[in-house]
Amino acid sequence: MCILRNIAVVLLLAFSLVMNAQIDSEKYAVKSGHVEYTLSGNTTGTKTIWWDNYGDKTYEEIKSVTEVKMFGIKSREETHTITVTVGDKFWSANLLDGSGQKGVLDVKELAHAIAEDMTEEEAKQMEQQLLDAFGGEKLGTEKFLGYPCEVLSVMGAKSWIYKGVVLKSTAKLMGMENNEVATLFDENISISDDRFTPPSDVEYQDISTLQQSMFE
Repeated sequence: MCILRNIAVVLLLAFSLVMNAQIDSEKYAVKSGHVEYTLSGNTTGTKTIWWDNYGDKTYEEIKSVTEVKMFGIKSREETHTITVTVGDKFWSANLLDGSGQKGVLDVKELAHAIAEDMTEEEAKQMEQQLLDAFGGEKLGTEKFLGYPCEVLSVMGAKSWIYKGVVLKSTAKLMGMENNEVATLFDENISISDDRFTPPSDVEYQDISTLQQSMFE
């Protein structure tokens, strides 16, 4: 169920990136930043994101508990993960069991290839096509934490997005509810490169070969 919510939020972010015409395939239109989120609904906890160079370097940490009840059966899942990306490389660590994965983000090269020759008008057309394809819509502009956000809705999810940064999202899908609300947002700040060093006490499985086979 959480996967469906994540798909909806990713689509909302994709719409925002196209809308901002970031034809150099940068993740954010803000050079650097730090966001702290509170998670509520079926998943409760916290989420932290740091980034630099418009998202070329990112650090994301999630501490959460997801509780679901379906057909009278309750399930509970605890999560504590750290994901670091630097350029086209990523490391994803599960701090609860010391396992992790690392590899190359081939999707970044694909995004750049698609976007590098796109004009602003073509970007707007793609945005509308994405919205239409998934039944999404623009709901206007609202301020959140004092920032003017584009409000988008698709697949049961609604997001407030500022320059590619999702500051608030709500989602209700198939009886599940998940919300991410920023409580702190700092933009264009100085961030040490040490922030983007993956945890060292984790055994990482290199999945680069698996990724390549999926795209062949």
